Amino acid sequence: MKTQKKSLTFTAGVLFTWLLVMNVNAQPLHSVMLSVPAAQEEALNWCGPATAQMVMQGYPSGACTVLQEDIWAKVLLNKAESLWDTDPAGMRGAMKDLCPPSGTWSVYHKTDPAELMFRVAYWMTKNHYPVAIVKDTVAHNTYAAHEEHWVAIRGIITDADPTTTTSVTLENIWFNDPSPLNLGDPAVIRFVTGTEWYAEFQPVTKVGSAYHGEYVGVIEPPVISGLAKAKAKILYGKLIGAPEAKKYAIRWVKEKQLTNIVSYKLLANAQPLEPMLVNENYNGYYLVPFSADGKTAQIAVIVNAYNGDFEEVGAFAPTTYISQDEAVVSARQQVKLSKPGEKIGINPQPEPPVWAKLIHPQGEQVTSRYFPLWQVSISGQTFAVSQQKHVFTRLPRLQPYIPASAVEPQGLAWDQQHLWVFESKTRQLKMLDKRSGAPLKSLPLEAKKITASSFGGGNLWFADQGAMKILAVNPQTGALTKTLPLNYPQDKGFKEVTGMAWDGANLWIAIAAGFSSSINQIDPSSGEIKRSIFAECDPRGIDIVDGVLYSICYNGTHLPAKIDARKIMDKEFEMLRSRVFVADLEAKDPGALVFDGEDFLVLDRRLSEIVKIHLSTPKTK
Repeated sequence: MKTQKKSLTFTAGVLFTWLLVMNVNAQPLHSVMLSVPAAQEEALNWCGPATAQMVMQGYPSGACTVLQEDIWAKVLLNKAESLWDTDPAGMRGAMKDLCPPSGTWSVYHKTDPAELMFRVAYWMTKNHYPVAIVKDTVAHNTYAAHEEHWVAIRGIITDADPTTTTSVTLENIWFNDPSPLNLGDPAVIRFVTGTEWYAEFQPVTKVGSAYHGEYVGVIEPPVISGLAKAKAKILYGKLIGAPEAKKYAIRWVKEKQLTNIVSYKLLANAQPLEPMLVNENYNGYYLVPFSADGKTAQIAVIVNAYNGDFEEVGAFAPTTYISQDEAVVSARQQVKLSKPGEKIGINPQPEPPVWAKLIHPQGEQVTSRYFPLWQVSISGQTFAVSQQKHVFTRLPRLQPYIPASAVEPQGLAWDQQHLWVFESKTRQLKMLDKRSGAPLKSLPLEAKKITASSFGGGNLWFADQGAMKILAVNPQTGALTKTLPLNYPQDKGFKEVTGMAWDGANLWIAIAAGFSSSINQIDPSSGEIKRSIFAECDPRGIDIVDGVLYSICYNGTHLPAKIDARKIMDKEFEMLRSRVFVADLEAKDPGALVFDGEDFLVLDRRLSEIVKIHLSTPKTK
């Protein structure tokens, strides 16, 4: 392995004078910032080869200039899993074969992102090599068949030297984010907070992959342990105004000394343009472009839309952002509609015939935060318009969500303050922050197979299908307070417990049994079934709100799941007749349903996400 002479945490060749970046406690931060040329993908599915190219070009000495087509050939030669375009083994093999000074390289895969990022910090400090990271495995760059996104980490800042301690705070990540050459948004050099990094960094969601549910990076070399933590991101709240957002952006440029980073030195001679509010209702942010000529931007600062926190700064190719009017004109041309005198409103209530707002879709498809889409509605038709004025008639997923922060999550419960999930892989109960999804506490739970949960009467309730028991757990201590038999209606069969709810005095459990699927009221003192009604579909989670029973009606992988509602009534036939459908779901694998007093929350087990759905009280029959 070829090693490098250690410097003051910076490589020569980067015009970076930020040797003593200070935090609020006036303590110097530990930084590694590398010179890594940015590259764009030369094909729609070549974020892997583009990232490998950047990493190899960023070696402190003996850097390799390799064509992406040659990297792609090596990726295919070294691949171990067909589920990927560039799998971790292919990435590792390509860099090892094409650039001998690189050393051994290892594929790191951890269920805790803080563990993986500690290794990134440690080995970047030791060797001053860039790192290849799988940031997420969802579709991006408008190419739905390509479901993975590799990026090249070129800089990392922590509150302490990770080679002298095993616990650090992740302050910032500096990385190159590739994009298809002339086929999508420009590549961006992003400098983000640790908070923003963890908000976007996602585990692999490829069923059948050896890395499913894990965070993955290709790092040089192996063997160390530790944690790199960051505070949770605020995902919703009261919006700050655009003038305030501009003041925050100017403040962060000065306080973070962003002009001292070579990629952002243009900020010294640029002025902020009008802030752009993106995703106002959830995970909102202000994009504040900076321009030297008052029109074209090459850099933008992003601040949190609810508290003004610095989230990131990015540099990209010269861009002129399109206005709301231009977005509407582009949409009109697509559908050949023309009403030049029609008034346009931004996020009005109620909505007029034409309105437009900026969005950064999440979930099934990733777009760049620096190039949000205009969502345009014209007479009931909805379109998405890109900053290049491309018009899309189908929008990516728009339902907001928070991370479930668990590997193989099962069950979802709400204790009036926090969310709870059971992590099957580690057999831990995890208490999550409602506003960010951040794990706040973990408790061990001895169980064979948890499939559903709820909160009521001061207990967390769990259906342990493996042991055919209902468990009551003290949420403060994790102690088991009661065990009941898990009964099921003999005449309706049994396949799986799929939901659990509390009505104030009784438990309810949903049981999948094909056409005989049922929802059952349970005596919480004995486990006896007090009544049973047909579910009329495959139930995937239930909750009870103000005498109304809500359930997820699952319709298989090819049709959307739905939320239905029915009044809890004495007579079964009247209860069945009151059933109405109140919402469609976009969740890949819905597995639980709770109401938190404001929104319905649906656990998507496949994506490890908790989807938020706002419903007014439905009118049941």
